Amino acid sequence: MDVSDDVLGIVLERVDSHVSLIRAAAVCKRWRRAIADASFLRRYRSLHASTVAGHYHNLLFQLVLFGVPYDGPVFVPSSPSMVDARHFSLDFLPDGAGSWILRNSRGSLLLMFREGTGGSEFDTCFPNTLVCNPLTQSYMMVPPPADFDSSCDFLGNFLIDGETDRAGGCIGMSNFRVLCMFDRNGVTHVAMFTLGSSWSEKNIDHIAPMLQSAHFLGHAWGSHYIYADGNILIKLDGSTGDFTSSMLPAIEDWDQRYDRFVAEDRDGKPCIFTVFDSTMKVFARLDSGEWALEKSVLLSEATSALPGYQPSFFHGDQGILIRGSGFVTLYPEVEVNWQYSINLQTMEAELAEGDKGRKLYRCELPWPPALHACLD
Repeated sequence: MDVSDDVLGIVLERVDSHVSLIRAAAVCKRWRRAIADASFLRRYRSLHASTVAGHYHNLLFQLVLFGVPYDGPVFVPSSPSMVDARHFSLDFLPDGAGSWILRNSRGSLLLMFREGTGGSEFDTCFPNTLVCNPLTQSYMMVPPPADFDSSCDFLGNFLIDGETDRAGGCIGMSNFRVLCMFDRNGVTHVAMFTLGSSWSEKNIDHIAPMLQSAHFLGHAWGSHYIYADGNILIKLDGSTGDFTSSMLPAIEDWDQRYDRFVAEDRDGKPCIFTVFDSTMKVFARLDSGEWALEKSVLLSEATSALPGYQPSFFHGDQGILIRGSGFVTLYPEVEVNWQYSINLQTMEAELAEGDKGRKLYRCELPWPPALHACLD
């Protein structure tokens, strides 16, 4: 039965899979024109979350612990039957994938640092940096800010969305931005790299006093989190590049804790966890905007029924191996081969495999798809 273009658009908006929508575009030219329309794509983006192709992770931690050779970031598809991992190889990068470390991802783009040239978060020199799209095998080198010199200490680079295009796309190789934080004489500076206009200084006067002794906690729900002395948590919005701050509860001695991290719960929302004296505590943000202790668990008790458990594993510190969506994987520093995961919702423990890097970096399928051929 024939339907109007408006009705056809409403029907196609309800296709719940990006892959199925692309297949629908192959049905006929009329459907392809409807799906390729910029206004349709904007509406579709607002109704459906992006499809996660899989996750990348570095194996540097295992390189130190287990002698695993580092050949570059590893890609693990979310659905091996639908996503071919070979399409996400990073061998096209200059000098091969083995010389690069993944530091940030957003959408389908990756932010890479050159190994040995400022790859850690607190190296003084500005690292060789590039942004790449694995599916299109394209990359672009990011130069240092114009005012970055030998008196500066590099703190970190972060991928930030660009201006939204006609189809609702926020980040791609044509519109990404990179935010750089660096220290000069005890003062934190922020600069933003934008394609076509290079670097520009970003005003952070409203939080500058709070950035003393910055400690990066991690990323969750599209934002990055930084701790500053005085129980201050700073949030860097990955969409806008804007900074906001909030206070952490005074029940913890946050300034003396270096075992604090940000993770995502099962719903993707940020939470903060600490591990100290065999106890894990999880803090969540309330609707009022305040952070509060949500739950805690004594790790030696939670793991006591697991195969291979020994009380001596908890006489020392617990190392953080993986921070994933809704879970954290840890290991006793006295026995690195015995690893366990804590479910951040139930606080239950199970044995884990140590085949991933310390952080997982999500990679989404590019959106909107290129459907502009043979529309007429």
